[in-house]
Amino acid sequence: MKIRLYRLILLVLVVLLLVVGCSDSSGDPITPTPAVTPTPVVYAEDTGRAFLKAWSEADYAAMYTMLAPSRKATTTADQFISRYKGITQEVTLRSLKVTVNSVHEEGNEAEVKYTVTMETNAVGTLQHDNTMLLRREDNRWGVLWNPGLIFPQLSNGGTIKLYPLASPRADIFDRKGRPWTQPQTLIVIEVVPTEMKNENAVLSTLGKIFNQQPGVIKAMYAKYPGDWRTPIGNLTPDQVKQNLDALSLPGIHTDKTVDLRTYPQNTLASHVIGYVGQINAEELATMQMKGYREGDLIGKTGLELWGESYLGGQRGGKLVVLSPSGTISTTLANIPAKQSQNIHTTLDVDVQAIVENALGARRGAAVVMDISNGNILAIASHPTWDPNKLSQRMTAADFRALMNDPGDPLVNRAVQSAFPPGSVFKIVGYAAAIEKGIYSPNSLFNDPGYWDGLGQNFRKYNWTWPITGKGAGTISLANALTQSNDVVFYQVGQKLDQVDKNLLATFARAFGFGSATGFELAESAGNVPDPNKGTWRPGDPINMVIGQGDMLTSLLQVVDMMAAVANGGTLYRPHIVARVSSLADGTEKTFPVEVRGKLPVSAGTLASLKDALKKVTTDKDGTAYSPFKGSKVIVAGKTGTAEVFKTGEPHSWFAAYAPADNPKIAIVVIAEHGGEGSTTAAPIVREIAEKYFALPAK
Repeated sequence: MKIRLYRLILLVLVVLLLVVGCSDSSGDPITPTPAVTPTPVVYAEDTGRAFLKAWSEADYAAMYTMLAPSRKATTTADQFISRYKGITQEVTLRSLKVTVNSVHEEGNEAEVKYTVTMETNAVGTLQHDNTMLLRREDNRWGVLWNPGLIFPQLSNGGTIKLYPLASPRADIFDRKGRPWTQPQTLIVIEVVPTEMKNENAVLSTLGKIFNQQPGVIKAMYAKYPGDWRTPIGNLTPDQVKQNLDALSLPGIHTDKTVDLRTYPQNTLASHVIGYVGQINAEELATMQMKGYREGDLIGKTGLELWGESYLGGQRGGKLVVLSPSGTISTTLANIPAKQSQNIHTTLDVDVQAIVENALGARRGAAVVMDISNGNILAIASHPTWDPNKLSQRMTAADFRALMNDPGDPLVNRAVQSAFPPGSVFKIVGYAAAIEKGIYSPNSLFNDPGYWDGLGQNFRKYNWTWPITGKGAGTISLANALTQSNDVVFYQVGQKLDQVDKNLLATFARAFGFGSATGFELAESAGNVPDPNKGTWRPGDPINMVIGQGDMLTSLLQVVDMMAAVANGGTLYRPHIVARVSSLADGTEKTFPVEVRGKLPVSAGTLASLKDALKKVTTDKDGTAYSPFKGSKVIVAGKTGTAEVFKTGEPHSWFAAYAPADNPKIAIVVIAEHGGEGSTTAAPIVREIAEKYFALPAK
C-alpha cells in the first residue's frame, strides 16, 4: 500500500510541474519546448512479479530479458533456458505456482520473497520458500540471477538429479489365470578368448548349445580385443544345469544374468497381447515427464501398450541435489513407486488355440464372443508373429523382414482392418424390410436368375446363375436370406431406397456398423455409405444391401451384431479386459459390462431372422448345409462372399452363433481371397464350434 501511495503522489507532482511549466504569468503565449519522451518508470516489484509469472508459464526466454546486465554477462540465453528446461524435465514437472509473499526496495537494491509449489509426476508436490535479489543497473531493475532461484540448494552450484523408482512390470493373464506374459531371468553366456585353453572345444560346445556353426560363434568375438568378455547368447537356468560340464570349459563365463519379458503362449493372441521394447526417442519425449528414462521397457502394441499405466505402475523417485563434485548434498524428495497391476483378460488360452489352429496358415481372422456380455474369448489374425523375438532384441535384419512382409503380420485383421461384408450384410436389409412393414418373411419374389430393375444395361445376376443356369423361381424373403439370393435382395435394396433413402444406412448404424465399438485396442470404424453425401446413385443401395460397394466393416462389428441377434437384441461393447488387480494390497478394479445399443427390431422380426439363419446350416437349400451336415453342434449363421477390387478370389465370410436354439457364443471368420463363404470360412466355424463345446465344463 505504501509503495502504491508513493507512486500516486509522484504522478500528481509530475502533472503539477508540467502544468506550471507550460504557463506564463503575463498570459502571453509561449513557444512550447519540444517534448522529451520520459524513460518509463519500472519498479523492482513489477520486474520481480513479471519474472516469476513468466516462470510459471515456462516462458524462459522472457525471463532472461529481465536479468540484470551483470548477470547476462556471465550467463547466455541458451545456458539460462537450457538450465530451466533441464530441471523441468528432471523433476518431471507438471505444473508450477509461485506466490509472492513480500517485496522490499531500498535505493538501488530490492528483494522479493516468494513460495514455489511444484506438482511433479515422479515425486508429488515440492514446495519451498525463496528470495530473489534485484538491482537497478543502467537505469532499470534487473534480477540478480543464479540457479538458487530455482532451488535454494543450487545457490553454490550443482545439479538436480532424479533416480527413478519403478515396480516390476506386472503380467497379463487369461480368464482362468493362465499367463500370457511372464518375467524370466536368463543367464548370459560370455567368452574371453585369451582364457581359452582349447578354442576349438569352446566353439564346438557353444555351437551345439546354440545350434550355430562354430564360425558364426567365433565371428561374435573375433572383432573385439581378446581379453574382452563377449556375450554369445542367453540360456535358462535349466539349460545351464543340463550343460554344466560343457560350460565349465576355460574361457566361458556364466556369472551374468538378464531379466526378460517372455510370452509363454508364444504366438497365441500375439496381436492382442502385444509386446514390449526399449523406449524410443519419440516415446521418451512424452513419457519422460512420467519418470521414464532411456533403456526402460514400454508397451509397444496390444494390451502391453493399452495397459502401460497398469502394467508399468507409476514411477516414483529419489530427487536429489548433486554437488559440483557429484556427491549427494541434499535429498529433496524420496517417493516409492506405485505398485504395478496385473491385467486379467476375458481371453481363454484353450479357445484361442482352437481358433488359431482352425484358421491355420490362411490369411484372415476370426473372433469368438460370449453373447451374454460382450466378452471376447479369442481373437486370431494371420499371418502372425512371435512377441518373444520382438521383445528380446530382434536383429535388425529380422525386424526389417517382419516390417516388409507383404502379408502385414503386425496388422490385427480382426480389429484394425475393414472389409466388404458381402452377403453377411443381408441380415440388416432383411431386418429393415420386415421391421418397417415393407415386406414380411413370407413375401414372395420371382428370381429368373437375373435382375434388370435398373434396365437391361445394368443387369445383375444371382450368384447361382453361373452354376445352375437358372434362378430360384418363386421364393419367399425368409428363404432368400437362407439361400443368400442376390436377385431378391436387389429388389429389397431398391424398395428400401424408394421408401426412404436413409433407411438402410440408419439400420446399418443401429446394428453397430460405421462407428468404433469401444474396444480397448485401436480399431477400424468401417464405413456406412451416406446417401446424403456426394452423388447417391440408383445402383448404390443395390450394392449396399448385399454388402458391396463402399460398405466396409470389421470382424469385431460383425461378431457384435451376431451376438446381439443371438441374445435378443442387445449390442454389448466388445472387450477383453475383465479386471486389473493390485500386487501390493490385493485390491481389484473391475470393468463392467457395457451396452452400446439395441437392435431396432421387434421380437417377431428377430424370431423370423433367427429361424432363417438356422436354416442356413440345417436346410438342404441353405448355403452352408453341406459344410455343417452331420455337425455335433447346430449352428445358425450367414455366409458371405465379398468381391474385392484387387485381383484374386473374393473374401470368404461366415458369421454365426451357437448352439442355434440356446446360443452361448458368436463366431465370425474371414478368409481373405478364400472364395465362397460356404467353401472356406464355414468349415472353419464348424471346427471352432465343435471343439469349443467339447472343452471341459467351464
